[in-house]
Amino acid sequence: MTSGAQLEAVRVRISEVVGSVDDRVSGKLSEWLSAWTPTTFRALELDVAEVFRDLGDEVMEVLLQSIVEDEAFYVTARKAARKGLAPLRNGGARSTQVTLLGGRQVSVRADYLRKDLSKRPGPKRGHGRRGKAGSGVYPALAALGIEFGVTPALAAEATRQVTDSNSLRAGQSALMRRGIDLEYKQLLRVVNAVGQRSVEQRDAWLADALEQPAKRGPLKGRRVVVAIDGGRLRERVERPGRRRAETGHHGFDAPWREPKVFTIYTVDAQGRASKSFRPVYDGTLDGADAAFAMMTAYLKALGAHEAKSLIVLGDGAKWIWERTAQLVEILGLPEDRVREIVDWFHATEHLSEVAKAPAKWDDGARNRWLKKAKDILHTGDIDALMGHFDTLAIGRRATAVNEHRAYFRNNATRMQYRELKAAKQPLGSGAVESAIRMIVNLRLKSAGKYWLRENAQSMLLLRSYLKSGRFDDLFDWSASQPVSWWAPAHEAAPQAPIAEASA
Repeated sequence: MTSGAQLEAVRVRISEVVGSVDDRVSGKLSEWLSAWTPTTFRALELDVAEVFRDLGDEVMEVLLQSIVEDEAFYVTARKAARKGLAPLRNGGARSTQVTLLGGRQVSVRADYLRKDLSKRPGPKRGHGRRGKAGSGVYPALAALGIEFGVTPALAAEATRQVTDSNSLRAGQSALMRRGIDLEYKQLLRVVNAVGQRSVEQRDAWLADALEQPAKRGPLKGRRVVVAIDGGRLRERVERPGRRRAETGHHGFDAPWREPKVFTIYTVDAQGRASKSFRPVYDGTLDGADAAFAMMTAYLKALGAHEAKSLIVLGDGAKWIWERTAQLVEILGLPEDRVREIVDWFHATEHLSEVAKAPAKWDDGARNRWLKKAKDILHTGDIDALMGHFDTLAIGRRATAVNEHRAYFRNNATRMQYRELKAAKQPLGSGAVESAIRMIVNLRLKSAGKYWLRENAQSMLLLRSYLKSGRFDDLFDWSASQPVSWWAPAHEAAPQAPIAEASA
């Protein structure tokens, strides 16, 4: 508990900081009031923003140093670190650089514990040679979530900016415009650490959700829609052997990979996406089985077993429908509350391919055949549609036409569009198509981008939560226990990455 004397000392230091800003504002007031043009007024506004950004960081510097100097806090943190980590030795108080949310870099003096290497065999390393044992830890800073020299608020903002930008350098430039100057490698370490920690915690949470009984959640009584599809990105696979002499880099291959992306959302009585439940996006590079396991875990955690109905939307690919039955079985939903639907637009694309078979048709003839085919498809009468196919399956055209028959035969029960429309069911998988564009195509698929697998998995998760409006939920959950050895008894257990899951 902070004493009255300590509170007063901190209050005085903050008052001094505020007073210095008051002097700074007074000195510029005359200049600011002379801003009579758009250019000078813009400069005025930027100047004022900088002054008060600096004020925020200066206040934070006082608060941070005061917290780190609090004996009860740093003693508790030091004991926890000694208990939870490898043998540590007292390294004394040291100064280290920390960058705050406004971009100000401050020197913070804190207790340091270093790895105990006294019992390691072999010659001792020289000064500055960290080796595999690492460089030790500042317990008080680590307990506050300060890693790689940045505060949690800055780590969140930097990760968000890089995740939302089309590259790390673009995110770095955007941060610099706001006075936040982080080196490329430092920024990369921050983003990778946040992403990989989030993936690990998300995976552990989903694995637990699969094992535990389903719980009541926000999907109870709702019409739930799930849709899944694949995107494309290139993975960087380094070749074995020596690094290239001219560049110092390993050679690598860049095979295409298909991340599976899914979305979970709800619809109202009219079949429109409901605004009262934020959609869930997520994805993985680990294949269809892993993607369905993730989707099943999310549905269990959100209470989909009590949903009014579950609609599974897809493009007709066999890998989707082969796994849907197991998903439904795990959720324990009765068959009459589950509906599988092939996306209308993918179905009509197949019809368009069939219509291309007669090479000599003009656009008018092709469009007339296609319009009639769509009308028949809308009724759900697949037998009649196959009869319409027969009008084209003549001679050498038969092979091209017959390639598409199985698609419609196998999905006949999923193509009862007139009945589905009357029941106000969604007919299109545009939600997952849009998700793939936002999450994968605009960030991970760009020309010249080759991803290490673990970094691609991290970015898939970060982009998914960012684009569904859940990034802050993910970061707060991920950062709630910054290091494994620090879990104060008075704090609640980390929340699930989706806020609604704990409702």
